[in-house]
Amino acid sequence: MYSATTNGVKVEVFPVYQAERSRPKGHYYYWSFDIVIHNLGDVKIYLTSRHWIVYDQKEKLYEIHGSGVNGTQPVVQGNSSFKHSSGCPLGTPSGRMRGVLRFLDQDRVAFDVRVPEFPFINPEIPG
Repeated sequence: MYSATTNGVKVEVFPVYQAERSRPKGHYYYWSFDIVIHNLGDVKIYLTSRHWIVYDQKEKLYEIHGSGVNGTQPVVQGNSSFKHSSGCPLGTPSGRMRGVLRFLDQDRVAFDVRVPEFPFINPEIPG
């Protein structure tokens, strides 16, 4: 688990290599990851967008920008959590990812929350 707290929001990331979805002979490796967003404040916040920065094993950069997560812009009530699941394919056996989630507070003021960098490690490849 990888964790960071920014602006009163704690983000935890749990990456897992998905061997059954990967095709190493075709240079296709897939990881799923769960992200748990903990709103440590007393008021609700709105997740409006995400920005992912992904590097493969060869340091090739991929950037993904999007609205909300999984097609929604969830509201995270005060002192509660929201879980988001997603995945990432790469053409190399390992890599890493980090990001920024943009929220609006109750006054519609935007603020950013850091998603900590986390590795994509293939346990089938000796370290």
